[in-house]
Amino acid sequence: MEKEMMPKALATYFATVNDMPGTEYKIEILEDGATKKVSVNGALYEVDYNVGGDTIYSIILNNRSHGVQISGIGDSEYEVRNRGDLFQIKVIDELKKMRMARSQPVIAGRQVISAQMPGVILKIYVKEGDAVKAGAPLCVLVAMKMENEIRSPVDGTVKEVYINEADKMSAGDKMMIVE
Repeated sequence: MEKEMMPKALATYFATVNDMPGTEYKIEILEDGATKKVSVNGALYEVDYNVGGDTIYSIILNNRSHGVQISGIGDSEYEVRNRGDLFQIKVIDELKKMRMARSQPVIAGRQVISAQMPGVILKIYVKEGDAVKAGAPLCVLVAMKMENEIRSPVDGTVKEVYINEADKMSAGDKMMIVE
C-alpha cells in the first residue's frame, strides 16, 4: 500500500504562544479554497472561517464551529480569546523566521533554567550528570491547566537539579543548571 504524500505547502508560518515558552507550531497551508487544508505540526485539518465583525471569527475546524475573537496587538502578534481563555500568539512566516535565526546570538556557557510562570512540576526527564542536546526536554511544568515542556537551551550537561515532581513553582524560581 502506498503512503499518501502530503501536498507541497502554499505558505508556511510559525506560531508561538506567549504562555508556553519553547513551544512552536509549524502551520502549513496546503490547499486554499472554500475549505482550506492546513497542517499543524504534521496533523491535517480542514478549516473554514466566517468574519462576524472587526475581530470576531467563526472558525470551522473539522466541521466544528469555534467562536473566536482575534485582535492584532503588535508586529505579528495577536490576542486570541476562545471560550473565556486568552492567549497572546506571535505568527511569523518562513522568511522572517530565517532572518531572526541569523540575527540571534549564540547561547553558550552556564544556563540557569528558571520557571517562566507559576505552576507545578509534573515530570522530570533528567538528573544531575545527564548529557542533553539543545531542545531536549528537561521537565514538564503544569501552568493554567496546560502542560509546558521545558527544554534545554544548549547542548551540555545537567549540573544541578533543584526540583522534584509535584513541587510548586513561582515565576523566576530556579529549576536546574545546564552547562
